[in-house]
Amino acid sequence: MKSTISSGIVCLVFFSLSSFGQQTSADQAPTQQQPPPAQQPPPTSVPGTPSTPKPQVELPPTVPRQTPTPPQERDTGGDAFSIEVAYWITTSPPTMWGGAADTTFLDGNLRFNGDRRYSLVGVLTIPTGHENSLEFTYFRNQGAGNQFLGVNTDYFGSPFFAGDQLATNYTTQSAKLSWNYLTWPYPSNGAKLRIKTLWEVQFVNISAGFNAPNDLDTSPGTGSQFLVLPSLGLGVEYHPAKHLRLEMKASGFTIPHHADVWDAQASAVLRFGRMEYFLSYKAYHFKTSPQGSQYFSDDLFGPYIGVRYMFK
Repeated sequence: MKSTISSGIVCLVFFSLSSFGQQTSADQAPTQQQPPPAQQPPPTSVPGTPSTPKPQVELPPTVPRQTPTPPQERDTGGDAFSIEVAYWITTSPPTMWGGAADTTFLDGNLRFNGDRRYSLVGVLTIPTGHENSLEFTYFRNQGAGNQFLGVNTDYFGSPFFAGDQLATNYTTQSAKLSWNYLTWPYPSNGAKLRIKTLWEVQFVNISAGFNAPNDLDTSPGTGSQFLVLPSLGLGVEYHPAKHLRLEMKASGFTIPHHADVWDAQASAVLRFGRMEYFLSYKAYHFKTSPQGSQYFSDDLFGPYIGVRYMFK
């Protein structure tokens, strides 16, 4: 009986120990089977709050420095509204000729004479832009004289006889409208040499009177002729100094066997402020149409002194 109880106790103890060992092995087995956790590399830096980027300011592109252009010099003759008056000493009186339509077969030629006369000249200049100008010129020339006739004559239908003392007078008027075009260089901007082309219309009228007061068989007579012609010309300016300008210009036009006209002038011009002073020499020629019963011609030349006022 006792051996049976003892055997039972031994079996119980053995069973308990076996169960405890199995539990311990079961608890340790999973631990050995799980692989060790992968080690993360240590962070190289600790991320922080990102900094706000600085704003980028875009500067305008660099512009190369330019030298300022100097203002254009406006000193070409006629580039301002102006009025000119001049005194022109002329010494040559006109000549009258018998024309193709004269049917009297009497001498119709007459060289006028008289005291030395002068001409008063007026010039109005209007600028038209681009250093060009519109110029209106007018002059008037008069004379009177006495002479004895050597032959019988007829002037505009009034007969006079050899030996008569003939009293004569004449008046010449000329008007010219000219567009003075700066051809080279433009803009002038201080150029010393400048060339203009002249586009013109010229008008000339001459009237004459005749009288032989000592001859009761004669009666006073008058006559006149005129011409209107275009004319073309060239002008040259040279500016050797700021206040000095030298000018030369000439223009003319002719119709063969009919009328013709031309004029030329050379000047030295001094400019001070709004005033210009001219010292010139001027020549002028005209001939009315010889197809009438009488026609006139004249060559006027002489010194020319003038002053111009500019409104600017």
